[in-house]
Amino acid sequence: MNGPRVKQAAHVMAVFLAAVLSLPSPSFPQAIVKNPAEPLAKDAGRVLALSEVWRISDESGEFYFKHPHYFKVAEDGSIFLSDNEQFLKFSADGKFLRNLYMKGQGPGELEEYFYFHINGRSLFIQSMPSQRCWRADLEGSYQEPINLTKKDYRGFLGVLPEGFLFLKTTWPPFSERTGKLMEILHTVVLVDREGAERQELVTFRPKMYLAPNAGMSWDPDINELNPDGKRLYAVHSLDYLIDVIELPSGRITMRLSRAYEKVPYNEADHDVEFRKKFGSPKREFKADIDNLLPLRDELWVATSTEDKAKGRLIDVFDKDGRYIDSFYLGAGRRLMAVWKDVVFCQEKSEDETITIVKYRTVK
Repeated sequence: MNGPRVKQAAHVMAVFLAAVLSLPSPSFPQAIVKNPAEPLAKDAGRVLALSEVWRISDESGEFYFKHPHYFKVAEDGSIFLSDNEQFLKFSADGKFLRNLYMKGQGPGELEEYFYFHINGRSLFIQSMPSQRCWRADLEGSYQEPINLTKKDYRGFLGVLPEGFLFLKTTWPPFSERTGKLMEILHTVVLVDREGAERQELVTFRPKMYLAPNAGMSWDPDINELNPDGKRLYAVHSLDYLIDVIELPSGRITMRLSRAYEKVPYNEADHDVEFRKKFGSPKREFKADIDNLLPLRDELWVATSTEDKAKGRLIDVFDKDGRYIDSFYLGAGRRLMAVWKDVVFCQEKSEDETITIVKYRTVK
């Protein structure tokens, strides 16, 4: 008597399982790799020994440094960075070569806010306001467009053999922005070489304080691609917690953490003004992690710990997530890039003059 019902239930279950198996693999994180407060290296906590190779200043007047950022090194050692409507290229020995920035919305022209990545002998560039994307050579010459089929990407994360990684954001509706901390959905997507979105890989949920017609960042938003293109490192929490995402699957394979003493946050005038006007909570501590700098087999983590005499504390993890080393960078230095056995730092003098310095690490 129950035979038809059993067959019907089995059929429903089979359909359900087929549907589940057809869905993208969920990004369930593995267990957190919890590291102790102290790394494995016996000489951890030292000031990193560095030998200056060269330094770049804007004294020549050919360009200027105001807020140099997005610093990248090509395979031949040439250097690219952006800074206030400038896209600057320097040779491997620190000589200024050219400003690649051409303002406009035509082929190869840039708007003020743009991202770029280096892959082999090519530059891949996204001009944010118009969402235009294209490939250029390392001289900045326009080669071909990448015709994005969607125009809602707020970040260009890197280049893979399979295509490109972009970040898109989903905001809560305006009606719900009533003055509170709210989750913002940040989704990493894979876009093919023709510009079509192929897959949503992983979604993060950092918080932001949103009030009517106003907003204030709260959680960090750090996403850095490993040089080998096989891992994406991400921080979206005030706590010391790093997600390691396998590519191109989008699976979170590891979460890195270590025991860390939080650093008090000193409110700036604009923080106090915003809090009084919009009722945002008072920030007690800085985000534990300030920046990520992936190497092929290591991850350097710029923490929020800074000593007046010794500078910024940098943690080092190996590819298995072990906390293997830590050191201070030296007073007045901000780490911009690590490349082979050299580090590039931004330094600022008492009169606010900015220089970029290449150092070789001394063993």
